[in-house]
Amino acid sequence: MGTDLQWSLAELGTRNAAPFAFVCLFLFASCATTDPELLKSELNARPTAQSASPNDYAGEVQFSISDNIPTREKSVPYTLNAGISSVTSTRLGIRGLLDLREFQVQAPALLSGTLEQSCSLNVDVKLDDTNAKGDLIELVGSVDVELYRCRDKESEGGNGRGARLISTTIGVAAAARANVRGQCVHFDLADVVLQPTGFVGGLFNLIGLTERVEEVVLTKGKEFTEENEICPKLPSELSSLKPVFDSGGTREIGDGGIGVALSGSIDTSAVTMMELLAVMQSRGIVGGEG
Repeated sequence: MGTDLQWSLAELGTRNAAPFAFVCLFLFASCATTDPELLKSELNARPTAQSASPNDYAGEVQFSISDNIPTREKSVPYTLNAGISSVTSTRLGIRGLLDLREFQVQAPALLSGTLEQSCSLNVDVKLDDTNAKGDLIELVGSVDVELYRCRDKESEGGNGRGARLISTTIGVAAAARANVRGQCVHFDLADVVLQPTGFVGGLFNLIGLTERVEEVVLTKGKEFTEENEICPKLPSELSSLKPVFDSGGTREIGDGGIGVALSGSIDTSAVTMMELLAVMQSRGIVGGEG
């Protein structure tokens, strides 16, 4: 739909040069407004935020791990506070809380930038705010959209662009959900809401450009989350335990702070215990054969 739409707009500009130039001038002068609270309210209804603190995940044996999320731009630190408790004679239970508040602080810089720069379309996103809410993470910001007449579809980036047809700013809100897959935490976009306003907004909706921008946001958001999963590792002394996390979700730390709860179990078979004892022996914690 996006390509056909862009070419039809270009043809309209050729056939009706004077009227279309006046419309474009009006569009360029228009200014879209964004109401963050309205955007948030348009996301799917969700339960009251589930709050959490590291003390909720203490267990009989406690430990804390500090590590980094290796994003494209820089490594962002996080902390895992966890506890281990006995569950059965052959399994231990493990519960933990990932503290992602440092990532939350840096998220606007990490998640803002150009999402698409093609011959006919330019989409730049600016993230303003992130918060934990219910089982979701809210993201609120805006998207600058520019639609051009494309003179050369074979050119890279914006090299083949002609006249600019439409330029405006659209409010955007998104909701992401933390999910546990394998040994890692993944973030999936659960919903995206765009807020085109005024005459320009009506035109965006009419010609299908709002849907095109939403598609770009969802696609690039998915790429980012797939590249930046979090796979917490136990301390080297406990690495032989190989925990299996089977559930988890977003938790609110303090006032809107982003955290992720993890829950799973650890096999305590003879093989696992022998591997753990071998590590302890190598570190001089227990003795070996003299």
